[in-house]
Amino acid sequence: MVGSIAGISTTSAPSPSSPPTNELGRDSFVRLLLTQLQSQDPTAPQSSEDFVAQLAQFTSVELLEKQSGHLEALLVAQAANNQIGVSSLVGKDVSFAADSIITTSAGEQRSLKLDMPSAADNVTVTVKDADGRVVRTMNIGARAAGQSELTFDGLGDDGEPLPAGTYALSVTATAGGNAIEAMLFERGAVEGVSFINGIAELLVAGRKVRLPDVIEVNEPVTPPEGVEP
Repeated sequence: MVGSIAGISTTSAPSPSSPPTNELGRDSFVRLLLTQLQSQDPTAPQSSEDFVAQLAQFTSVELLEKQSGHLEALLVAQAANNQIGVSSLVGKDVSFAADSIITTSAGEQRSLKLDMPSAADNVTVTVKDADGRVVRTMNIGARAAGQSELTFDGLGDDGEPLPAGTYALSVTATAGGNAIEAMLFERGAVEGVSFINGIAELLVAGRKVRLPDVIEVNEPVTPPEGVEP
């Protein structure tokens, strides 16, 4: 539309149109069916078989829409139940695979657990800083099969306390010159749960632990009366 105000021509912008779609929704199907009924030749009406077939298609569309809504509600309920279940771990003690540790103070010690599938005559734990440099090599010696305690004293190879930060851990074990696949675990209390991006992670000792890395879940150990935890 073109008009003139005080000698100035104006043109109204066309209203935006909805993008075309190839999907046939319920409303479109009903309109199409009614148009077909109104436009058919009264002397040669559509056969009852075709009409029933189209009604059956309409019923299928209705059922699919309802099932889609029910499925979405079911997925939402399942996600809520999963979150409630994971949240119940808060306050529990968990053991999880530890390929790294995070310290918050210089020289912070950590209690670890070494899991051996079979006995080894030599076990070595290597500690690397965030730049990939080896800062500590712990030669443990022989270890029996099963789980055993291991303490990282928070010191470097020079005997000085290591600064707070993230340190990568790796373990090497051999028996008769053959390598053994050993694993390190850390234990801590679950302080909270994170659901960022829909992924459940446990908050333990200032770090996030994925559920697949959790090996054990235990009740917290209560120290004897009069003894500090």
